[in-house]
Amino acid sequence: MKKLIIPISVALAAGMTPSAHALNLGIWGVGHLSIDSVDDGANSSLYLASNSSRLGISGDHDFNAGSKVLFQYETGADLTGEGANDGNGAGVHQQGQLFTRTRDAYVGVSGDSGTFLLGRLGGLNQWLYDFNLFADQVGDLGNIWGANGLPGRIDNALHYASPDLSGLSLAISYVPEEGVDNTDAQILKANYAADELKVGAAFASVGQGAGMDEHSVIALTASYDMGQFVIGGGFQDESDIGGTAGNDRDSFTLGGSAKVGDGVVKLQLTQTDSDGSDQAATQIAFGYDHMINDATTIYFAYATTDNDANVAFTANNYGHGEAVAPAAAGQDPSAVSIGLVYKFDANLVK
Repeated sequence: MKKLIIPISVALAAGMTPSAHALNLGIWGVGHLSIDSVDDGANSSLYLASNSSRLGISGDHDFNAGSKVLFQYETGADLTGEGANDGNGAGVHQQGQLFTRTRDAYVGVSGDSGTFLLGRLGGLNQWLYDFNLFADQVGDLGNIWGANGLPGRIDNALHYASPDLSGLSLAISYVPEEGVDNTDAQILKANYAADELKVGAAFASVGQGAGMDEHSVIALTASYDMGQFVIGGGFQDESDIGGTAGNDRDSFTLGGSAKVGDGVVKLQLTQTDSDGSDQAATQIAFGYDHMINDATTIYFAYATTDNDANVAFTANNYGHGEAVAPAAAGQDPSAVSIGLVYKFDANLVK
């Protein structure tokens, strides 16, 4: 921790020289709504879902030659007004409330030696979205990879990311215990990009409390962009899930997409298994994204999850609103979704 805190202190101190430098300030957001028909394995129903809709303000402010203060304030938004189950994370909010859960939010500094951030930042999300063709849609990879308690985001986080090292970048995140034994977390992440190839590797250890083992994970991801076609996949190995020794699970994903006119056809397979009896599951997702313009996408997506007798993985949960759990362990949920996504990004001050 001293190795992480000292560079942050030095970088902050370097900016104390009074000067007038440029402020960049922008506002951006995503509005994502869908009509879903969801079957929990026993019954089906129709839903209108707000899916990780969000609003953010971010920017930077030069304070010294080559150095900047960075900031971002991002909140989830429920465009249906339901106030919960909107894909922005667990929590119960007042019905009729627009803003729901804090998403990535931080302040930090950036310079030649890298970037230092403090706040609420990515946990599992640091590698979950390396290759996830159905992000925030039904069939999201997180329905499997994020179903065992790994936090998508981590609160009270310190984060350092290296500058680009000829295509390689390294990052470390740390969450302190803050007075509660064995509740700290560490994440190491490496990314490499060379032309069409992208490769990622991650290691994380998340404390589960006094007397419990750490929930740890190793993940590898890769993708290759051929222009017309993109293929990719990943592997995730979890150990001591929930702090229980020997509660381990391996998961993998493989998928691809192809450009068709103004849209993209995509298919993704995700499987998971553990040493326990009848605890495997397979998720298959198929979809088509049609880009109306640079800001607007309409899509169709279908996802189904085949659960063994002792597990209950979902088909529409991670990042997607109106999540529906299987009626019981061993049930096979499915979802059909038609959605509209609108994104905006505007400079307020530059």
